[in-house]
Amino acid sequence: MPLSESAIGRLLPSPGTPRRPHGNRTKQASPARWRCVRFRAPMAREVTFPRTRHVALSGVEQAAEAKAAGSEAILVPIRAAAEARDPAGVPLPPPSEPGGPRVPEKGALPAAASVPALAAGTEAAAPQTRELPWVVSVDISEAAGEPDRCRALDGTPVEVRCPSSLEGREAAGLLAERAALAGDAVLLDGLDRWYRLRPEGAGYCKSCGFALIENLREIYDDHFEPFDALEALASSALPLRDRPFARHKELLWLTEPIEAAKRAILRTRDEARRKRSVEIAVLGRVGPLSAVALELCAQLDGLIFELPIGDPYQALLPLLAARAALGLRPAIALLPATVTAAQVQLYAALAAASDADVLLPSDASAAARAALTGHRQFLSLVRERYRASAPLFDAEVLLSPRCDHWTAAAHQRAAANAVAALAKAQLQPAVRLDLSGGVEARLLVLAGAAGIPAADAAAARRYAEGGGDVLLIGKCMPLDEEGRMGDPVFPEVKSGLEPVGEGRAFALDDGAQEPAIARALRELSGRGRAQILLSGRGRLLARAYLDPERKLDVHFVNLDLQEDGFVPAQGVQATIAGQAAGGGRAAYWFAPERSGGRDGERITLNPSGFSVSTILPSVHSHALLAVPR
Repeated sequence: MPLSESAIGRLLPSPGTPRRPHGNRTKQASPARWRCVRFRAPMAREVTFPRTRHVALSGVEQAAEAKAAGSEAILVPIRAAAEARDPAGVPLPPPSEPGGPRVPEKGALPAAASVPALAAGTEAAAPQTRELPWVVSVDISEAAGEPDRCRALDGTPVEVRCPSSLEGREAAGLLAERAALAGDAVLLDGLDRWYRLRPEGAGYCKSCGFALIENLREIYDDHFEPFDALEALASSALPLRDRPFARHKELLWLTEPIEAAKRAILRTRDEARRKRSVEIAVLGRVGPLSAVALELCAQLDGLIFELPIGDPYQALLPLLAARAALGLRPAIALLPATVTAAQVQLYAALAAASDADVLLPSDASAAARAALTGHRQFLSLVRERYRASAPLFDAEVLLSPRCDHWTAAAHQRAAANAVAALAKAQLQPAVRLDLSGGVEARLLVLAGAAGIPAADAAAARRYAEGGGDVLLIGKCMPLDEEGRMGDPVFPEVKSGLEPVGEGRAFALDDGAQEPAIARALRELSGRGRAQILLSGRGRLLARAYLDPERKLDVHFVNLDLQEDGFVPAQGVQATIAGQAAGGGRAAYWFAPERSGGRDGERITLNPSGFSVSTILPSVHSHALLAVPR
């Protein structure tokens, strides 16, 4: 905290105030001289919801039904929230009305809740008006009128708000302010809706043209004369990427929705501080994970994103990337309304293994909601023992938001295939959004990295020259902030395995298939083995988390889902490296279909060289093995 904002700083003279001579201490100071001594308004309370990074949200607006389903909060549209009672808080009058009605004395604000850790006020706790916290959802991407409505490449109006429109930003801010006064948390919907319509579906309205002109003015400065740059871009017969000012327009596709979302997020928090004297969590909702969504995670208190279903291996990258981008904030995957009960079990288990949560839409089937309720009941039993700290990983995969933007999502598709190949090879993958701080794993995967930032390119080069192994899938080129491409990062690596300094690099062509990636992983993994190995019948995915001072947690997810349900994995042998298991010779097994109690079932681990092994019980959909160290 800056000194001027601290308690000590408020008692110091303001900058530029002359110091009083030491010999004239008895002279009375003028009121203006000590104006900085006045105490400021009480600071807003800390965020009380969500308290952890795991939140069980419900799309059902009925609190009793949501609570029975194991939900901790409910999503409420702003139209319904506006008609309900005000949330808990302290409505303060304008500062110009001291002594007005409902104005508490200094320091006499009520506590935010009756929890002892939060009861810091001198009065009783503020009344809690709701059985479950409300997360008020508001869509800030819907156009309010012609001034903020965007247009497609052919000039057709589209029902989406232009993020470059000043009228649109003001309308989105007003909606966000209304939501801040109605709920315990706010969910800003549609943050990437405009971005997902590129390159032809939106981005060619009058406000987009002004934004492009301002971008060109910043580049060319005094040498720029205003003209209709957007018309020159839209009317060209060349391919979109080769048209005039296409690179500048591509940069605005990324920066404009991020800037508009930041403004809405800040106005939400400021309105809650001014009108309710509370800190409020601001979550975001997007479509499938994109470059804009990953960049906005730094500004949000949580993210809800759509999770594709079909191949469970392809769902690994979005889950791991969202967790990497959000840190200790909630990452919630939204499943489609057509999902079946068995698919809910599968993807809820996959999300739990990736340290994330799932959410069903309000129109999901009753069987799907019942399956999610059963999953949440199981998690409530093991969450007190499953405290994911640091994921155990054998390889790191780079997913750069900037590279994904400039490659039109080809980078994310290649990275998803690489993560799937690592999981099938029983290697523990970790997703990195940048390489600041260096690479910790023994293997770095750069898939579809045809436009990574220059800092990440330099870090990857240093890692390889220092003795690390790098798997290259496709081109690896640096790109500056304006989209200009540099020289290859590994020019000496053409195909196959090549030495790079003291390390090695294995290069594969762009679009390499799974067998080729598996062969390259076998070549590069000769220096070490996977830390969790499974052998036997069944398709199990293992995901491990290590707390060096307490225990090792290993999630097992059964991926063998048939039309009529899961095929249980039986007789599977798990081998855990000694450096991961530590000195543990016993483990505890938790599974939804087994009644092991709160302490689980005790399983003996058999030493075998530098590792321990055991035969796992039958795994139906999801299980957890806790190994005390």
